[in-house]
Amino acid sequence: MSGTPEDDPALAAELAKLEAECQQAGRELSTARTVAEAVKFADVSVPSHLKAHARNSVPTLGRLPRALDRRVEEIVKDQLESLRRERAEVVASREFDRIKAVDWSQLRSRYPDLYNKSMREANIILERKRHTK
Repeated sequence: MSGTPEDDPALAAELAKLEAECQQAGRELSTARTVAEAVKFADVSVPSHLKAHARNSVPTLGRLPRALDRRVEEIVKDQLESLRRERAEVVASREFDRIKAVDWSQLRSRYPDLYNKSMREANIILERKRHTK
């Protein structure tokens, strides 16, 4: 096998297939409804023999991490907004517990700063609801 995709049609075909997979992952990522879903969609495995070429030949692969970061922030913002919109403090508190248990474990491990900021924000939202009863 030769060293560059231009010299090797099989390598070029594999890189094109990887690019298509990355583009599909990007489309799925844009529709993710939870942090866990977003992380799963953005996880494209690159075969070891393609890693050396993927950085230069698969542009979408390099964009996926940034797209994931943006989508995770959007999802968390939407989750916090849903807590804000909920009128009943008990329901909002239950929903927050569910979000923390089901979705924010990914957030805590991958995005600790966003997790801490979101926890503070959610607790402020719930505190305001308790005081407006």
